[in-house]
Amino acid sequence: MRWSACYLHIIVRWSRRSPARRPKLPVQSLLDGLHTEFDPSFSSPSSRPPPAFFQIDPFGHSATQGSLMTSGFGFDALYFGRIHHVDLQHRHDSADCEGLWTSSTDESSVFWGLTGSYMGNYGGPAGFCFDVLCEDDPLVGESEDELVERIKNFTGLVAEQAERTKGRNVMLTMGMDFFYEEADKNFENLDLLIEATNRLFEEGIVDPSDYFGERFDEVKVFYSTPERYTKCKYADSLLLSSRGDDDDDVAADFASAPPTKHDPAGWKDHAKTGDFFPYADCEHCYWSGYFSSRQGLKRMERVGSSFLHAARQVESLTKLRSSDSLATSDEALAAGSSSSWNASPLYPLEDAVAIAQHHDAVAGTSKQHVAYDYAKRIAEGIGEASAFATEGLRELLLETSSEALENLSYCHLLNETVCDVSQVASQKGDEVIYVVAYNALAHTRSEVIPLPMDSDADYIVEELNADDWSAVSSSLIPNPNHARSPSGAHFTLYFEAKELPPLGASVFRVRKTVGPYQSIARRATESTPRRGDIPSRRLRTTPNFPRDELLSQPEDDLILSNGALSVAFDRLTGTIKSISEQREDGVSVRLQQEYGFYEAFARDESFNTLITEFEAGPSLKSRTPWLLGTDDPPQNAGAYIFRPTLDQSFYALPPSALPDSVVVHESDLVTEVHAEFGNPPWIKQITRLMDGKDYVDVEYAVGPVPIDDGVGKEVISRYSTTIESGGIFYTDSNGREFVKRRRGDARVFGYDTPDFNPEIEPIAGNYYPVNTAMYLEDQSSSFTILTDRSQGGSSLSDGSLELMIQRRLLHDDARGVGEPLNETDIGITHCIDPPPKCNVTRLGEGVTVKGSHRLMIGRNGATQARAQMDNVFSQPHIFVASEPQNSHVSFRHPHLSLSKQSLDRRIMVVTFAALEEENTFLVRLAHQYGKDEIMYEAPGVQSGPALVDMQDLFPDREIVSITEKTLSANQDRSDWESRRFQWDPDSTRDVGATVPGADFTVMLKPLEIRTFEISIR
Repeated sequence: MRWSACYLHIIVRWSRRSPARRPKLPVQSLLDGLHTEFDPSFSSPSSRPPPAFFQIDPFGHSATQGSLMTSGFGFDALYFGRIHHVDLQHRHDSADCEGLWTSSTDESSVFWGLTGSYMGNYGGPAGFCFDVLCEDDPLVGESEDELVERIKNFTGLVAEQAERTKGRNVMLTMGMDFFYEEADKNFENLDLLIEATNRLFEEGIVDPSDYFGERFDEVKVFYSTPERYTKCKYADSLLLSSRGDDDDDVAADFASAPPTKHDPAGWKDHAKTGDFFPYADCEHCYWSGYFSSRQGLKRMERVGSSFLHAARQVESLTKLRSSDSLATSDEALAAGSSSSWNASPLYPLEDAVAIAQHHDAVAGTSKQHVAYDYAKRIAEGIGEASAFATEGLRELLLETSSEALENLSYCHLLNETVCDVSQVASQKGDEVIYVVAYNALAHTRSEVIPLPMDSDADYIVEELNADDWSAVSSSLIPNPNHARSPSGAHFTLYFEAKELPPLGASVFRVRKTVGPYQSIARRATESTPRRGDIPSRRLRTTPNFPRDELLSQPEDDLILSNGALSVAFDRLTGTIKSISEQREDGVSVRLQQEYGFYEAFARDESFNTLITEFEAGPSLKSRTPWLLGTDDPPQNAGAYIFRPTLDQSFYALPPSALPDSVVVHESDLVTEVHAEFGNPPWIKQITRLMDGKDYVDVEYAVGPVPIDDGVGKEVISRYSTTIESGGIFYTDSNGREFVKRRRGDARVFGYDTPDFNPEIEPIAGNYYPVNTAMYLEDQSSSFTILTDRSQGGSSLSDGSLELMIQRRLLHDDARGVGEPLNETDIGITHCIDPPPKCNVTRLGEGVTVKGSHRLMIGRNGATQARAQMDNVFSQPHIFVASEPQNSHVSFRHPHLSLSKQSLDRRIMVVTFAALEEENTFLVRLAHQYGKDEIMYEAPGVQSGPALVDMQDLFPDREIVSITEKTLSANQDRSDWESRRFQWDPDSTRDVGATVPGADFTVMLKPLEIRTFEISIR
């Protein structure tokens, strides 16, 4: 088939504000950042959002990115760089560097394509970088003969690129972040490139057939945009169905022509499904290290997103209750009513969470001083938002003009067991502590609340109800301060909050008491099991734990139960040996728990080049042999790349040899088993059981990771079970779909790849991002781990799950950071010049990172994960105040709630935010179960559509109108659906009801997220 013309779209990356979202965060975090990535002007009637976008420099692409984060946002196409080098080569050969991506649960498709000459990166063709920082010769000033030769070279490169795609339109992306400093020089040369190329083709000096053969009669070059390019690609797709274009002859010829690899008909036949993980740019260069880089920052981003989720609800509460004689004279509340788009006290946190979505921010791949800046922004944002939220809660809960609880503060350092107000008040004998526990989920929940205390005393904890205060269960347990916080409390007071209202708060008070009382917080019974002598050597094992040993019967296990689970511990090590459900037909899973590390591969810390295998010419490869893919290439592990040493050994840490390192604290409400690992110990663990809960929390503190041996370490938490998983395990995609993974999968790219050997990097190549949960299962049982932040994880042997919980490296991986991933607790020296002229020096010891894994067992891993994913993300937010014991505190309401009643347990209110226009709110609802997944609340019943009465979210107001928006809330969904490109005309996609019913009831299908703008009166 011979086309009339080839259209070369030159698209210039002229701004650093292009979206560069990470594909490794829960959708909640990504939605929290919308206000920055999408210009507010898009919402005005005179403007329309663009139908396509670039991901400038992501490192892998999730299934959710191809569905919710594209079509859900109102985009027809997305363009990005970086896919696995084997997949890239295959797509070059088959002309599949662009096409359809069908990863949505509704089976709809979007168009996707690679940038950077379809090379999987970005930037212009080789030799045509015109920036002041480039070494390529400019076109301006060259003679006509020189210009002709340059254009011929350019045409040859374009022809090579055209071979990698289908249809008659080819995209040339010009400019990149490292080489775009002088716009005038760039555009002056680009103007000449376009003019000279078109002129030389028209004059016949350059003949298209010399370069494109019989594929094109002519070539046209022009400036373009992603929007125009997408429209042209869509026009190409229409030809395959003979629907015509402005060139009917072409359509007719195309319909009768025999198929070739360049026909757009192949887009439908070769549609991409699933995701684009794993990603590697050479055989030993898997970008799976960043899944776990900077664990502290990853957790901070998650905390910031979770608190913003709640603070927006509090802001909405203050506005909804403002007509109910609510005092709103405080400056913070007044600021919340400002009409300026950035005047809200929540804006600094919104801004910080949005900036943290940058591809080198939460990914952990920035320089150290930049990571400090991200953390500072989030901390400052939480500070301003919490000041607003605490004042709002005071005004909502207390009687008008009350001056009580003036020191109400948000306890945002509970992970360090720090809460200044409760700690100070607990040391006084006449202080009453008031606790406001806020539940940002849309259903009533029961939780055990931790409260840092500094006094070893007996306490009474009571909950405020309509008539009086009623006592609740509580327990006081010593705090070992594994986080090494100088302000860490001496004790933690745990108390039970049985019915926290949906989207609302309950009030509790804590008093010291003298004498017996049935709900006094009793100090836990301590016991220290005797331990045998444990060698202080570093144990070396393989990824396969001996199953015979795992299946052996315990001789003297420590058995602890909480009414829902029975957990067996090894008395000598404090590690879990089995978890069993305490019911007649309950599941029991035996397991072996280990901590350990992989040694990071390191050959030379001087690699700071940014060249990858497919960008390097022969001369560069001769100077950088690590690009050649030899048997022993010196590709270092670093912030991006996870690469164990060549022997792939896992080094298990022995339990601590120190006396009394295994301690049990047991009470009716909370039971803890403390254990330590390493000699001397540098991993501390608390396994926590809470009364009646069907999960086990494993809290760990890692650090400082020792590097006195000069070796970087990838720290791992591993659980080996008896589950016969057959190499299959599941990881979540942005907290939405669960993706089936197969260890050593030769078809990981979706097709047979004879040139792909998954055993070259058998560990790093099998690691995948885990945003919220991972699990494995067989026909009789399942084992699930939920994470409190993004981490890398895998199953390297049947029945085993492991997660990377910390990284400390001593070399750079030569992908742009230019410094080792070596975080310390004091900081770094100031350094301006790049290495090797200037290298920053780390100050202090390595950081200590504290985290938590929630373990669940059952018969269906997805069901177990769905039951707790939202609870882990949105833990109750704790606000604390104190008053003298003889003070009277008068409350307006015993409880607060945005909702009339609990919503369906399958539904999460992702966003409840007050908009600038008075009495207008933005509400996002998400169905949290996948299609055909078994509901946790109804065992044996498959999840289906769920109904929500929107009036339940505004119980004291009347809804005037509801308009459904796209996920990004910047256009009406009906408008988007009316002009959406139908890339697959034969699709049976069910658009669903885009308008709520007359009674304001909306339906959500499994894993669907719907966004509404609601006006009330």
